[in-house]
Amino acid sequence: MTTTPMAMGRGHPPRMAYHSQGHRAAAHGLHPSKLDAVLNHLHHRNSDTGSRKKPKSPDAFQIDFPMRTNYMYGRVKRTLLHEIFSLTLCLWLKGGASSGLGTPFSYSVSGQANELVLIEWGNNPMELLVNDKAVTLPLSLTDGKWHHLCVTWSTRDGVWEAYQDGVKRGSGENLSAWHPIKPGGVFILGQEQDTLGGRFDATQAFVGEISDLQLWSHVLTAHEIYNLASCGSHLTGDVIAWTESVVELHGGVTKYPFDPCH
Repeated sequence: MTTTPMAMGRGHPPRMAYHSQGHRAAAHGLHPSKLDAVLNHLHHRNSDTGSRKKPKSPDAFQIDFPMRTNYMYGRVKRTLLHEIFSLTLCLWLKGGASSGLGTPFSYSVSGQANELVLIEWGNNPMELLVNDKAVTLPLSLTDGKWHHLCVTWSTRDGVWEAYQDGVKRGSGENLSAWHPIKPGGVFILGQEQDTLGGRFDATQAFVGEISDLQLWSHVLTAHEIYNLASCGSHLTGDVIAWTESVVELHGGVTKYPFDPCH
């Protein structure tokens, strides 16, 4: 990703300032090679800053669910260590050819299999479930193309928002208001859990591809979400960060190098 104009704007003035000082310093006897060293140092420092803004290249990968089964899934080797009161879930998603995407993401806890679920089942629209209460998300993801999807939720009044490709498509309230998301559960990609970490139903399985899934324990701003979807910035979730070491694949789910921003 190229450095943003703003970052370049920040990068240029010090170089210009050092450059003009360099001419004065050279006139006062500072050796040109020392000036070169200073300029090189500044240039590399600015380059380093730019590279940190790019998506994490070692973890630019996608996982592919080629067909509807009850045995293909990804397990996230993380759990919630304490209850959370708000969240943002974002991912890049490309649906398969069949009707209904299935379940890209589910989180179950002891006593509640549907603590946090994203599901598009049969001919129904995509739904967000919190503590087994559901709202319909006005999203259209069945064109077989990559889309950036984000949902936010807060226990305060149960306020939720849904974004597709950086644009807010819907919002509402009273979705499990004042309910905390419970800790100690299991995060599964590609399947809906009927018990903690299992009892998958093939009719609810996800078909398609997923990349760069991130989960935060707070609500991202509309501006942050737009920047993620337009590849203007890359943020990493504090609950789930998309890294190869964290996503454990089962049943024949395949993994490919992939960067949705390139």
